[in-house]
Amino acid sequence: MNRTTSTPPSSGKTHPLLAAFNAFWAARPPRERSLIALAALVIGVALVWQIAIAPALETWQEAPTRQAALDAQSGQMLQLQAQAKGLRTTPPMSRTAALQLLESSAAQWLGPEARVSLQGEQVRITLKAAPAEGLSRWLAQARSQAQALPVQAQLQRTTALPAAANLPSPAAPGLALTPAPVPPPTANAPAVWSGTVVLGLR
Repeated sequence: MNRTTSTPPSSGKTHPLLAAFNAFWAARPPRERSLIALAALVIGVALVWQIAIAPALETWQEAPTRQAALDAQSGQMLQLQAQAKGLRTTPPMSRTAALQLLESSAAQWLGPEARVSLQGEQVRITLKAAPAEGLSRWLAQARSQAQALPVQAQLQRTTALPAAANLPSPAAPGLALTPAPVPPPTANAPAVWSGTVVLGLR
């Protein structure tokens, strides 16, 4: 009895796309083949630059700036840590002395409209058109000297207005005078704060 064996299909069959490319490539003259190869090389180098080299180069160039920012943040954290340690090791100031210090420094940095009042374990400061720089300096002095820390703040930022023009004296009784208009604040006008700040005493 004869047996017939089936022969497996040949695995060396070329893919149609590859065969078409081979035919296209074989039909090109040598000069055109060189130009196509050069264009492919240029495109490959551009892709490698954009995907791999350019991001790494950008990261390397930005590394000093990022390191400087991290160093600055670390310095600030160390400074705050040193201040916190100093507050813990400094003997607490008496309530009367702390209140006197806050009142005197408020008159110096916050202007004549500032009012300081003691409410139990806290100090309430009422501000009216206090300069922004003065408020920052006063809070720093309150923290470092009076050992008082802000626990609550309700502030509204405005812009200082120029003083109104002086009004002339009336020429006759009953003469109505119209106040001189106050010019609007300019972009360079200093910022001021109004509202209340509550500090906690140690």
